[in-house]
Amino acid sequence: MCFPLRASALIYTRLSPFKEMENAVIGVEASDYLLRLTDEYPEPLLAALGGFPLALEKTIENELNHWKTHKMRPLFVFDGQPTVGQVEMEFRAAKTALETTKTAWDLYGDNKPTEAVKAFGSAGAVRPRDLYPILQDVLYERGLEFIVAPFSACAQLAYLNTLEIRYIDGVMGSRELLLFNIDDALMFTPTSSDWDQQCFRGISKLSLIKKLNITPNLLVDAILMTGTSFLPQFPQGPQITGTSTSFTISDAFNILRAHGKSIIQACNFYSNDEIRKYDPEWLDNFQKARMAIDHCITINEKGQYHVKDYDTLTADHPSYIGLQTTSELYHYLQNGLIGARIISCLTWLDIQVYPTLDGVDSEEYKQLITTSLLPLQAITSALIAKELHFVFIKKEINVRFWFDEKKRNEKLLLEELQQPREKTRTWGVKDVELNSVTGLSTTKPGRLSFAVLALQDSNFFKKTKSSMRVVGLKSTSEVLSNAIWRFMHLRGYTNDDHELSTWGKALATTFKAISPIVQKFGDVHHLEEAAFLAFELLRFGNLNSRNPHTKLIGGPLRGTDEQKASCMLVSRTACLLKLRHESLGYTGPLSKNFLSFYSIIKAVREADRDMVEAVAAQMFLSNEAIRERDPGDYRKLGQSLPFGTDVDIGLGIAVKTYLDDNTSPEAPKITKEDYAGKYLPHGINISEDLDVAFDFFDALYEGIKTLSTSEVPQADRKAWDEAKKYLIARR
Repeated sequence: MCFPLRASALIYTRLSPFKEMENAVIGVEASDYLLRLTDEYPEPLLAALGGFPLALEKTIENELNHWKTHKMRPLFVFDGQPTVGQVEMEFRAAKTALETTKTAWDLYGDNKPTEAVKAFGSAGAVRPRDLYPILQDVLYERGLEFIVAPFSACAQLAYLNTLEIRYIDGVMGSRELLLFNIDDALMFTPTSSDWDQQCFRGISKLSLIKKLNITPNLLVDAILMTGTSFLPQFPQGPQITGTSTSFTISDAFNILRAHGKSIIQACNFYSNDEIRKYDPEWLDNFQKARMAIDHCITINEKGQYHVKDYDTLTADHPSYIGLQTTSELYHYLQNGLIGARIISCLTWLDIQVYPTLDGVDSEEYKQLITTSLLPLQAITSALIAKELHFVFIKKEINVRFWFDEKKRNEKLLLEELQQPREKTRTWGVKDVELNSVTGLSTTKPGRLSFAVLALQDSNFFKKTKSSMRVVGLKSTSEVLSNAIWRFMHLRGYTNDDHELSTWGKALATTFKAISPIVQKFGDVHHLEEAAFLAFELLRFGNLNSRNPHTKLIGGPLRGTDEQKASCMLVSRTACLLKLRHESLGYTGPLSKNFLSFYSIIKAVREADRDMVEAVAAQMFLSNEAIRERDPGDYRKLGQSLPFGTDVDIGLGIAVKTYLDDNTSPEAPKITKEDYAGKYLPHGINISEDLDVAFDFFDALYEGIKTLSTSEVPQADRKAWDEAKKYLIARR
């Protein structure tokens, strides 16, 4: 979050030539770095497609090449759990972005593509946190260290910057770093111009304090008043100071100086007008934010959980730094085994469901979010809570929904939940047993396909059940395989005897069918995860031809209602797959219809990812897996767990558009090659990707045929049959 500074405050801007920084290690705030990259190299249609930016990975690679060329090394630090107030700020930003994207869709519907693209690009709908996996994957592949902070990356960077034994030589990021005790100099995230000029720009905190004639504590108050990522701007600040829309540190300090340098006095002075009218809780939120800074939580050089000035914490500290979990859990977060979501719901006893990119609160979406996924979230939380202090099991977790204007919340009651740990503790398969599996040459331990197909062997699945306490899981294959099996057990794909359930057997049929495609393309389309998610969607009642939402732009347009329904079903399955695309921004048709389906896919994917992370963490917390291992091993495990990749709807749109143009078998058929040139000029091999999507549908169909009407209703089975016939005539 960049707050404004007057030009006079930038007189002391510092320039750091690269030649003076050879062999330096610079601590970099990852969120600010990603924001700069997405601002300088925008992909405006990202908000209309979902998923990850298509060119971001290549952009990051180019940036890291600059660092290497100039003999400097970045140490990226990622935000962990949200700081108090940050969720509310992100929620406000998401609601604002949603209004902009609604305008963009209206422009697109009015056949104003240029204006629509600009509107999509200005929405700011994608959070930097959602892009973390891309940057982390690149760093991992390059062997570059990174850290995930317990909470604020800025707080963690400030801690590293002030160690007696130098861990980093400087800090780089947003001006929010000035809130913390940094060693004077703050470098701004470099632009392409900075790389060309071979010089970092920055600012001196001490010079700024001197220029403004302000104390360090008042500087923090003034910065908070201008607005941060976890606190809104002082209500009506620009109007109070007569500075129109700009509200700078100098303006904030002038307000403080006029009221005894006291934020409380300033708020009391304006309480009957601006503050009470626009944000009556601002002062309380300010005080919490101030306390969160004063008592910021970091990881020290020994990997231990550290609360700044712990001895002066007030009795209400859970309201501004949350409930304390364990240093061990933060160790797994810091090293990339798990993400922040599964911890923050226990720290803050709160889950906020953010607005979707499409903003469509359909009945099937609300049913999924408010009913179907809540039991999964409860199991995920209980897996971790059971390994912590008993008080966590007795707590209620509040779940808030973006679409509920009446603010009626749901509660997750962990104490009433049958403990999932008892259900999974029988899985402790070692490498000896894993290597005894035969006939699975196209897969390997640690993959979803192996976990499912190996259990078809009756001799093997009987050996997987342990009658004794599981200990000593060491290798990557052991940890991954058992984590996936435990996850499958919790999701009902195996029973208590470790035999595949009816759903598990159907999934195995599909995995067998997609095996040749995975082997041919190396699973670049993410077929295995797509297959698993498809069956999850089937079980939740979301992967069918119902709820066509004909008023949403981008659905099937041609043919009979039955043909449109078949086109919709085939295209929805393709939305689960990754379209191979050049490292350029997307150019092609859009679909709000499929973007709304993407929101359903994303919700299920995140719920499954959280659960499999919780399963993995629980194995270490309970000492079933060996904890003493290199940090790189944890990162490898975290990146190898399934459901970590967010896939856009590009291939779903491609399938729909192609099938729509071939509605009538008697009409002249558009070839896949002609289609690619006309609609998706930057696709790498659209013809192959369409074939993969069609084969994927066939594989799902084979699995679904093994299910009875008790699993898949007769009407849905008929829809799949009709879609199969429809596809045969047009592929």
